[in-house]
Amino acid sequence: MSMKLKCLVIDDDPLICDLIQHFCSKVDEIDFCLSADNALDGLKLLTSQPLDLVFLDYNLPDLNANSLLDMKQTKTPVVMVTSHAAFAVDSYDYKDIVDFIVKPLSFDRFYRSVERVLELYQKPVEKDGHSEKALFVKDGNKLIQVHFDQVNFIKSESNYVIFNLGEKQVMSLLSMKELVQKLPSHFVRIHRSYMVNVKKIDYLTAEEVVVQLHTLPIGSTYKAELMERITAL
Repeated sequence: MSMKLKCLVIDDDPLICDLIQHFCSKVDEIDFCLSADNALDGLKLLTSQPLDLVFLDYNLPDLNANSLLDMKQTKTPVVMVTSHAAFAVDSYDYKDIVDFIVKPLSFDRFYRSVERVLELYQKPVEKDGHSEKALFVKDGNKLIQVHFDQVNFIKSESNYVIFNLGEKQVMSLLSMKELVQKLPSHFVRIHRSYMVNVKKIDYLTAEEVVVQLHTLPIGSTYKAELMERITAL
């Protein structure tokens, strides 16, 4: 039986709340979506019942997203839905934030966030608590531990992926599709052959990303999502 998400949207714009609730009603994997027009009411709903996903605006009349996230007692995954693009970089300091959507909303982009959350719930929970820090991959006859904070980017070649770790590379028999489900949210697909750690980006142009002296192409279908994850300095 597939999981049914219990959702909450916290936004002081009633049109955004209505739109997200409408989007939720179109998704079979979502049970319901509550709404709150301020942070304190949203926090009360979070503590009063089990919820699986929060859609959160940054600018609220009583508290901003930073304050709400600092006060939030649950580990409920959060998707930021906001026009406050400058928060994109800071959002990576909060482990509960799994995606960042810049307004205006589209159903396709909304649904990709829901898919990301569903994948998160489907991941096995590792007892040692390191599921978001490292991954063991098979390289030849060896199992190598790849620490996510050391990965600059990942390149897909045929049935293999290559992890660029600066001075060394690790090659493993994995598809990019399999890998997407195993990586934390600061890894972003920028091309059908490349995924990048946004924390390692030196700079980017309209067509390319530069990471540790490597120039990587940006595919047109991935550009919008990449731009939602970063903020120009």
